[in-house]
Amino acid sequence: MNFKYRLNKAYNGFMFNLGSSENRLFHSYYKYLYKPRPGSLDEFLDDYSKMHSPVTFLQVGANDGFIHDPLHKFIKKYNWSGIMLEPQPDVYSNYLVRTHSERPEIIAINAALDTRDGTKPLYKIGISQERWASGMSSFNREVLENALKNGTIQYKARKRGIKLPENEDDMIIEQQIATVSPETLLAKFGDEGFKLLAIDTEGFDYEILKMLDLDRISPEVIIYEEVIFDKDTARECRSYLERHGYSCRSIKKDVLAVKTPG
Repeated sequence: MNFKYRLNKAYNGFMFNLGSSENRLFHSYYKYLYKPRPGSLDEFLDDYSKMHSPVTFLQVGANDGFIHDPLHKFIKKYNWSGIMLEPQPDVYSNYLVRTHSERPEIIAINAALDTRDGTKPLYKIGISQERWASGMSSFNREVLENALKNGTIQYKARKRGIKLPENEDDMIIEQQIATVSPETLLAKFGDEGFKLLAIDTEGFDYEILKMLDLDRISPEVIIYEEVIFDKDTARECRSYLERHGYSCRSIKKDVLAVKTPG
């Protein structure tokens, strides 16, 4: 385990504790000093917050709600309200419920979105419970198999001093997790619905969009990842959104889809 990794881990832990405790200095930084980079997703969300307050949201695949989370600073800065879904029980209990525990307007749910209320298998990296590993969990086992084939998992593990099992297939485990249907989930928002939808489900984002049914709901902003999609899926997903009145653009690994007027 190298020094840079240990330092970064300690820093993330320190910042997580500041944010989850609603530290005044932490909030003052984001409220008065923070300036997003021009052209970034943060810049868009900062401007959107100013023009469309109060912002309500649904986040599918929230993980810890902190590291690499596109919404975290704006929840803290502009008092967004919404629902955050995270299916992994350990991540949910140890991190997500703590991230916004002082904010009753944020509801964390330990479940994944699916066509029905029940359970389904989630595929995870079994050699670590840290954020880098939990963030790669997917409903599509092939996503993790490909990460094994290209050496991504092995590289990340060795960098953190984790001993690899002799059989690489043992690095992928299956866990049954709770699921919530769109009907059950959307009922929690009432008639007003939500303005912003953020999805990060490691290659399952398009399926989530179709489950939520954009003929039924119409958030003003949708954020999702297409970096794991193959070319056909990436194209189909954008076409699906465009048919429902959204304009799409890439911002690094994310796609930002904004509802066009009219």
